[in-house]
Amino acid sequence: MTAHTPKYRRYEAPERREMLVEAGLACLADGGVSGFTIDRICEAAGGASRGLITHHFGSKQQLLRACYATAYDRMLGAAAPGGSAQTSLTEMIEALLSDDYTSQGTLRAWLAMWGEVANDPDLMLEHRRYYDHYLQRVVQAIREASDGRTLAISEDALATLFISMVDGLWLERCLDPERLSRADVRQACYDLLEAFLGPIRPQND
Repeated sequence: MTAHTPKYRRYEAPERREMLVEAGLACLADGGVSGFTIDRICEAAGGASRGLITHHFGSKQQLLRACYATAYDRMLGAAAPGGSAQTSLTEMIEALLSDDYTSQGTLRAWLAMWGEVANDPDLMLEHRRYYDHYLQRVVQAIREASDGRTLAISEDALATLFISMVDGLWLERCLDPERLSRADVRQACYDLLEAFLGPIRPQND
């Protein structure tokens, strides 16, 4: 006798929430904020019902905030310091300006979410919390790389310059990858940091 295979799988609440967040991010990457509709999200989540968004998040806007948090967590994870301080700064540059992270889909998703930050006070608070975390991570990496030396500018100022440069280069590379190569943006970041910290780029460069 052939075993009966259930037609539908029952997902646990955390799995269902994750599926909806992934679907939301996929919709943002595909169509920007205009693609972030309940119907499209439900379709991307494998035919989930509209009520599941309300059940798990309360509203589509709350789901957007969850998507933002997930996207930022992944960005911070990609830029996570590991090993020596010099390696951690290198990892940030290599990860955040990689070909995978400068895709058109990633650009559409981030632009859509950033556009909503100005309209949603709760999303603005989420943005500030994550940016502060990112800034402090870069400050700590710079502090360790400086190895007690006095820098020409403060660690906070250098970290802000670095983040601003990465953001600007990331945006320009997403918009026109033929104009700025990966080598171009990497060199710009290393040149900035090395002006204050000394050599930090990989030995094989």
